[in-house]
Amino acid sequence: MELPLNGHTIASVEFGYSLALRTNHDYEVRIESSFQLDDDGADGFRGAPESMLTDNIDVRRLEGRLVASAHASDDGDLRIEFADCASLMVSFDPDFEAWTVVAPEGFKAVSVAGGGLSVWN
Repeated sequence: MELPLNGHTIASVEFGYSLALRTNHDYEVRIESSFQLDDDGADGFRGAPESMLTDNIDVRRLEGRLVASAHASDDGDLRIEFADCASLMVSFDPDFEAWTVVAPEGFKAVSVAGGGLSVWN
């Protein structure tokens, strides 16, 4: 399913034991499991969110990027493509909710533990 993030800009990046991306339209993408960030010409990132992400320049550079497309699979995988050809991928987690997308008007999509996707409008 296409997620309603196309054309949004990542306005802020928050670090901790999850990674929160907030857009200029007050949407939030929260990642709480391993993810992969690919960025041409950079090291990118592969691993789980942790407080040390603040030291990763490639993850910090997500701020200001324009979302070209965002897709959630029926299995609960998330893929975000940015206009500059960078991409962010989060696979579903066997034990935890890997990611959540929340919108101010009530939309919510969650990657279900063990695989699957739940969506509320």
